[in-house]
Formats: sequence, structure tokens, C-alpha cells
Amino acid sequence: LGSKHGPAPRPPSSPPFDAMSLLAAAARSAGARQRAVLPVARIAKRHLGETTTGPPVTDLASNFRLACEFFTKPAISYKDYKQQCVSLRIFAFAGVCGGCALCLMLD
Repeated sequence: LGSKHGPAPRPPSSPPFDAMSLLAAAARSAGARQRAVLPVARIAKRHLGETTTGPPVTDLASNFRLACEFFTKPAISYKDYKQQCVSLRIFAFAGVCGGCALCLMLD
């Protein structure tokens, strides 16, 4: 319609310019500046609750006891469940790596 003979005619209710208003441009640039600063500030302290609880990774006896409780005792809270999973992960990793190494040696 308007490609051969210039731009298409405007409906009577549209504004006579295509540019963004100054107020909208200022609001958009201010919002972009705020979005650029805020994520950095939010990442600095996220309050995820990643504090160290339970036995250290090097205490295999305590971690083995907690890993066995994963199968025998239901966790009462999420923290108990998470600690059981963390303790079980140590032995699961060792078992999978040891099994893969054994299969490679036997092959």
C-alpha cells in the first residue's frame, strides 16, 4: 500500500511523529541504569542458607552414620534431609568412580 508511493497514510488518531516522547525515553534510560546496578547488589548477599552444618567432609565415620540414616531413619526437617544427602553424596561419588575405574581395569 505505502511501499511504492511513500509511507502509508496515518489514521487520524495517531500522533504526527514516530519518535518516543522525552518522558518515555527518560523513564526507559533510568530503568536501564537501575537494572544494571541492582543485580550486582543482589548477588553479593543472597541469604541462601548455605552455612556449614554437620560433620566436615574428612570425618568419614560421622558421614557414614548419616548416610546410613538416609535409608533407615526418615528426616524430620529439610536440614536433616539435606545433611543426609550431603553425607551420602561422598560415598556415592566414591562408589561410582571406583566402579568405573574397576570396569576400565577389567576390560
